[in-house]
Amino acid sequence: MNRMEILREILVALHLIGMAIIVGGYFSLIRSPKVAPGMLHGSYLQLITGILLLGLAEMGDGEVKHMKMGIKLVIAILVTVFAFIGNKKQKAFASGTLNGAPAGAGADAAVATGVKNPSATMAHLVFAGAIINVLVAVFVH
Repeated sequence: MNRMEILREILVALHLIGMAIIVGGYFSLIRSPKVAPGMLHGSYLQLITGILLLGLAEMGDGEVKHMKMGIKLVIAILVTVFAFIGNKKQKAFASGTLNGAPAGAGADAAVATGVKNPSATMAHLVFAGAIINVLVAVFVH
């Protein structure tokens, strides 16, 4: 096994760890969905390792399916953007500066007033995008 194969295997492992972080973060908070910081970090890891894996594939001798890689890249960018926006909304919600809650009141005041978590939609989109990317990787040839 040469160095490029070892590097590829390490990147694939990190890529899968990024996916596990996104999916695990979503399922750990499924009763009250929100974008956890780990989901944002997992999306960064997925995007960066995916780009590096594409670069390795381009340097190799094998055929690269550019359409498949383009679709996966667009979805990965969307997942990262959704995670970034959701993380920002979650931070604002937790600090009490979102939805008119008094500053410093935090999420407790928002929960007491029945305000829905603003990053829930983004959490669903991050999870769905990550799953769609897996389906593209497995089923698109």
